[in-house]
Amino acid sequence: ARGLCSRADSAMQAVEAKEERVLLLDSWLAMEEGLGDAGKASEVRAKRPKQIKKKRPITNEEGQTTGWEEYFDYIFPDEAKPQALKILEMAQKWKKQKVDE
Repeated sequence: ARGLCSRADSAMQAVEAKEERVLLLDSWLAMEEGLGDAGKASEVRAKRPKQIKKKRPITNEEGQTTGWEEYFDYIFPDEAKPQALKILEMAQKWKKQKVDE
């Protein structure tokens, strides 16, 4: 079953099926915890994504923006981080250094 989950995870990563991959990782984690293998469960936990709330514009038939829609996106640890997130992390580290001083 672990091999099947691993192959499915790789396949979903290749086609960028983020929501389906999250469901697979949740099921895989539940299976590992049910089997009582803490080492494998921690490996699966490390693959779980970070959930981020984003906004996108809603457009009508004329192409005008009528509002904003909030949705959840997932950032997996094995994906390359966008530049904006790197800048945000650096800013948070800088702020923490200034507070600690």
